[in-house]
Amino acid sequence: MDLKLVACDLDNTLMEGVPIQPEVKDFIVKIRKKGIKFVINSGRCLENILEVLSESKVPCPEGYPEAIISMHGIFIHYLKGNNYVEDEEWNKEKRKELEILKQEIGWKSKMWEKMIEDKLKIKPLRKEIDQGVFRVLFNNKEEAERAKEAITKETRFKYVTFLRNKHLLLATLSTAQKGHSLLRVARHFNLSPGEILAIGDSHNDIDMLNGRYGFVPAAPSNAEEEVKSLVKSKNGYVASLAEGKGVIEIVNLLLHSSKK
Repeated sequence: MDLKLVACDLDNTLMEGVPIQPEVKDFIVKIRKKGIKFVINSGRCLENILEVLSESKVPCPEGYPEAIISMHGIFIHYLKGNNYVEDEEWNKEKRKELEILKQEIGWKSKMWEKMIEDKLKIKPLRKEIDQGVFRVLFNNKEEAERAKEAITKETRFKYVTFLRNKHLLLATLSTAQKGHSLLRVARHFNLSPGEILAIGDSHNDIDMLNGRYGFVPAAPSNAEEEVKSLVKSKNGYVASLAEGKGVIEIVNLLLHSSKK
């Protein structure tokens, strides 16, 4: 593989918790010196990702990440100088679609809440449910998956899909998941999908790991079993180490194999 870009999920992939570990930061600097770009592809909002970078002492002048994909693929920003600037065309379109999503969901979010608690007999840990808003934190990923299956069985919308990240379940845009957005970033940098390594650990990363867009998939050892099985089935790479150390292991493996 001629590796040109590493796209990495943040929580439980690049890092176990804030801050990003020094050895992981040093490794990113090392691969960037080899001409490899680094992109964060996270479910967090941009502001939150920038806070993580700040707490991890990764200033913009360091020159990475070259791009940040946030909100499970909805928004894209590129590093320009000391700031992250919008992919204006993409982000403008996604903001319009988010408004449609809110209208499509409407108060059906309350109906889903009732289904979870009355029909499935599940009591969520925390929930953010309002008109056009549906984010629910469960006690475990099994409860979240049961709720996801029940809701999706009875729900069909043009712009709405349901993503599970560990034990969090949320309604989000079907037109802007992690893989679709990463393809947009690839085109921005004039790269082919086969030159891009995508690394993730949970259900919400599947869109960039399932081979649909042609990226090389990978997962750390702590990834969900479903994700690791998927990555293996696509001839991807599953690390023997967890989180950031697993990311280092996978990238090193690819770099060493490309020298042969």
